[in-house]
Amino acid sequence: GARGVLRLLGYTEESGEGLSFPEGVPTPHLPRVAAVTADVLLLRAELDLLLANQHPNPQFFTHILEGPE
Repeated sequence: GARGVLRLLGYTEESGEGLSFPEGVPTPHLPRVAAVTADVLLLRAELDLLLANQHPNPQFFTHILEGPE
């Protein structure tokens, strides 16, 4: 969810009272948060398809995991 994405971007700190922004970061950069959220959701969907053996192009992941030639 959004909290996880904000944590990945370094915008939040966990405290006993919930989440808060670190000093010097008044608010998150919304376009960046939206872009990372979309990327995370797409990656989850791709991995779900891959794990279910239903991905239409599993060779793309093989290529990525093999790294540069």
